[in-house]
Amino acid sequence: MIFVRADGNPFIGTGHIMRCLSLADALREQDIKAAFVTAEPYVQNLIQARGYLCTVLGTAYDQMEEELSVFLPLLERDRPELVILDSYFVAPKYMEAIKNIAPLLYIDDMDAFDYPADAVVNYNIYGPELPYPQNKRYFLGPRYAPLRKEFQGLERRVVRERAENVLISTGGTDQYHVALRCAEYLREHPPQGNMVFHFVLGAMNQDVAELEIIAEELPLVRLHRQVTDMCSLMLQCDIAISAAGTTLYELCACGLPTVTYILADNQIQGAEAFQRAGLMPCAGDIRKNVHFPRHFFESLNTLANNFASRQHMSEQMQKAVDGRGAERIAVEICSIFR
Repeated sequence: MIFVRADGNPFIGTGHIMRCLSLADALREQDIKAAFVTAEPYVQNLIQARGYLCTVLGTAYDQMEEELSVFLPLLERDRPELVILDSYFVAPKYMEAIKNIAPLLYIDDMDAFDYPADAVVNYNIYGPELPYPQNKRYFLGPRYAPLRKEFQGLERRVVRERAENVLISTGGTDQYHVALRCAEYLREHPPQGNMVFHFVLGAMNQDVAELEIIAEELPLVRLHRQVTDMCSLMLQCDIAISAAGTTLYELCACGLPTVTYILADNQIQGAEAFQRAGLMPCAGDIRKNVHFPRHFFESLNTLANNFASRQHMSEQMQKAVDGRGAERIAVEICSIFR
């Protein structure tokens, strides 16, 4: 049994949980059982719907050292083969306490300190550039991006000359009301042509009622909730707007030309690295720009009107990410920790 310690809630979104679920699915294919441990019950139903046990500690997600009195007895009782940890709120003391009981693999984004873990995964495009100390096992770069099985080994995208279907992804919570602001902008500035905008709404989106009203008024706005096959939706679309989280790696696997944006500090490095690599233009940090919908659609139109650029971008995106990262990590776990 492997324990996965991660959290998701309206404040930090669901990205940590989703990438850990992808890894748990890959481990299950290797006949390794995984069980989740969360601080709060927000994502318990999501985890259980995927077939995994979920223990809720009843603690604060951002005060992790305070949970040790609850979490360590659980580890002592069940003695997992490995603990996979995915949180930005960890400190050395917390990690050392876990490592005294079980081997530890940490999923990282920022290289905040010398993690007292046995192995570190950083699948971000900038991961190989970080100055990690050479005292443990590392799995770095997009080839380790833990995507769901449907994103594995996709055929090269055939880019259509006319970009008519636009995917707009705003994350699991959309605390900055990006979807609503974009829909309102489209209502005030309807585009010419036959573009249709597919809004993917996360489970914790608070603006659904208002968005449904706009969608009834505007046939060009289509809402997608509780999407179970995101890959198919991405393959149906011609261009996308997305926050700079794990979704960018799914978009790469699908070869879907994308304009990205920043809504959290931990997305800055990724958005900048994707732009430097020529894979995705960045429309900026929405927290610093009240007019971000206008900038989104200006960037989108520039990309939509450049067929050659979209073709090249799509090809490079699929070269960077083949979707088999979770499988690679699971195989490494089997070889190191079993």
